[in-house]
Amino acid sequence: MKINWGSNDKLKDVDNNTVNLINAEVDGIHVNLVGNGEAIVFLHGGPGSEHGFFLPHVLPLSRQFKLVFYDQNGCGKSEPSIENQYSMMSEVNTLELLRKELKLEKINLFGESWGSMLALLYATTYPERVNKILLTAAIGVTAEGFKTFGIELEKRLSKNDQLNLLKLQEGLETGQSSINDILSILDKYYVSSEDSLKKKANTSIEPAVNQQIGEDIIKNYDLTSRLHLLHSIPIVVAQGSDDIMPPSLIKDLLVNYIPHAKLIEIKNCGHWTVVEKPVEMNKIAKNFFNSDVLN
Repeated sequence: MKINWGSNDKLKDVDNNTVNLINAEVDGIHVNLVGNGEAIVFLHGGPGSEHGFFLPHVLPLSRQFKLVFYDQNGCGKSEPSIENQYSMMSEVNTLELLRKELKLEKINLFGESWGSMLALLYATTYPERVNKILLTAAIGVTAEGFKTFGIELEKRLSKNDQLNLLKLQEGLETGQSSINDILSILDKYYVSSEDSLKKKANTSIEPAVNQQIGEDIIKNYDLTSRLHLLHSIPIVVAQGSDDIMPPSLIKDLLVNYIPHAKLIEIKNCGHWTVVEKPVEMNKIAKNFFNSDVLN
C-alpha cells in the first residue's frame, strides 16, 4: 500500500487566512492534510456525509496541529467499498489503515455526530493507538442513543414538515425525490439559529452508506462491555445546549458510562457545533489537545 499524492488546494479559513490543503488517496480513500504538529484526525457524521462539513471552520487549528480529514468509504470523493457494502467495523478498519499509512504512532480523534460513535468504536478496538478524544454532537455508547436521536428529531418537526417528509420519503422509492430534498427540510432542526445554515458547506449524504451503517448501529452498537478500555484516554464531550441530543440526554447516554469524560455545554448552539460556534469549538480543541487542562 502507498499514498498517492495529488495536487494541493488553497483555502481560506474562518479568519480569512490562506491554508494549503494537501490532497491524497489511500486505498481509494480521499484524504486532505493541512498544518504541522501533533495529528488530529476528524471523523465526519452522517453516516454517509463527507469531511467538507468541517471546512473551513476548524482550519485555524492547523497553526498548531496537523489536521487529517478524510471521506469515509463510499462518501464524498472516496471510492465505494467492494460490493457496495458498509459497516461500522469496516470504518474502524479504514481508520486504522489510514493511521498506519500516514505513519502516526498515536492519534487524537475529533468525532462529530456519527463520527463520535466511530471515535469510541475505534478507541475501544485500538486503545493503545489513541491519545485523546474530543466528541461533539455526541450520540451515546449504545444504539439507544441513535434511536433516541430519531425520536427527539421527530418531536421537533412541524406538522407541515412531517407531511412533506412523508411525501419525499415515498418519492425516494420511485426516484421522484432525493435525500438532498429531505435534508433541505431537516437542516434547520440541526441548528439553534437558521442564519448558521449560511455558513454550512454544501455537503451530500450517500444513501446506501447511511442506510447500511444505520441498520448496523441499531443491531450491533453497544460499547458497554468495552468502555473500561478507555480509562486512560482523556475524553471531552462538547455538546450544544440546543442540540437534538442536549447535554442532559448525553449525560445519561454517554457521560455517565464514562466517568472521567468531561462534558462542556456550548450555549445557544444546536447539533452542528463546528458550524455555529467555530471559535468556541476551536478554543476547546486547542486547549484540550495541547494539555489535559481546559481553560
